[in-house]
Amino acid sequence: MATFVLIRPVVDADLPQLQALADLLDTVNLPDDPVVLKGIISDSMRSFAGLAGATPSKADPKHAGFTLVAVEVESVHGVVQRERLLGTASVFAYHGMPDEPHYYLTVNETVVHSKQLNADRSRLILKLGRDVEPWTELGGLIVHPEARGKGVGKLLVAARLLLVAMHRAHFCRRLIAELLPPRREDGGNAFWDAVGGPLTGLEYYRADLLCRSDKEFIEAFFPHEEIVGDLLPPAARELIGKEGPATTPVRVMLKRAGFKYLGTVDPFDGGPHDGAEVQDIGPIQRSRRLVRLDLPPLNTTTPCLLGNPANHWFITAETETAHDGLRLPHDLAARFALSAGQACWAMPMDW
Repeated sequence: MATFVLIRPVVDADLPQLQALADLLDTVNLPDDPVVLKGIISDSMRSFAGLAGATPSKADPKHAGFTLVAVEVESVHGVVQRERLLGTASVFAYHGMPDEPHYYLTVNETVVHSKQLNADRSRLILKLGRDVEPWTELGGLIVHPEARGKGVGKLLVAARLLLVAMHRAHFCRRLIAELLPPRREDGGNAFWDAVGGPLTGLEYYRADLLCRSDKEFIEAFFPHEEIVGDLLPPAARELIGKEGPATTPVRVMLKRAGFKYLGTVDPFDGGPHDGAEVQDIGPIQRSRRLVRLDLPPLNTTTPCLLGNPANHWFITAETETAHDGLRLPHDLAARFALSAGQACWAMPMDW
């Protein structure tokens, strides 16, 4: 029996395993709510269908959301016997527009001086901001606890970057990742308890669900003046700009790809925002469109992530390039549903 990891678009048949993963973790990125999960799957299938054209489809392209799943495939003589879901990650084509701004809190350190006391004091200043020039957002990445530390997270990060490289016209000129801070056992968040909760009267989980459809209440209830971070409880201050331990490996990978801390945090949980111009993201710029040759690798091979534009499957492989051609093992090409003469995309995985 052969096993390999395949990254592919989520489909209706994934709902039971997706629900099981949500039951296990129940995060804001993968809520334990079958109605929401069905909506995520439906939106993703609609969005991938819209990639068929060279330019964004007329069917609401700015609300396109793409969800990928990592599955461990078990096959016998090329026939799939079982697929086990290992993780999931999303890409939102447009995040932050005039009718749906991207809200954030800027984080600045300043120093104030008292002549009377002849002393300096540092101040942590937060201020609400709004951005109406859209970003493409790398949404939540979730890996099953049993699959962590085995490279699944990197594959999901790379697959999303390669998807952007394959369809540049469908995405924005810059990418953003809103990283989750350390998670409390009860699912709550000390920063929200100190800031957002008192201002809005909403629980953290409820507020996050509302943001999926409308963020008007942020504009209405959050102060537009400066917030002095030093006045917040210590537990809330400690979260500002800090990612959780499960998110640190992802942040390290994004940094290697070219992402940088933007100096802003999420108004809800204080989690950091990392971002970059597409032109500064190395793996995207090094991705190439190639044509599969009807020969296996003959010389030195390079580990790459391959993307099949016909079905948006992604798989890692030892490949050899010859000008604009790609050589890969026949058995792997069969798993990948890539015929000789068919175009594919390749991203080096040395980052």
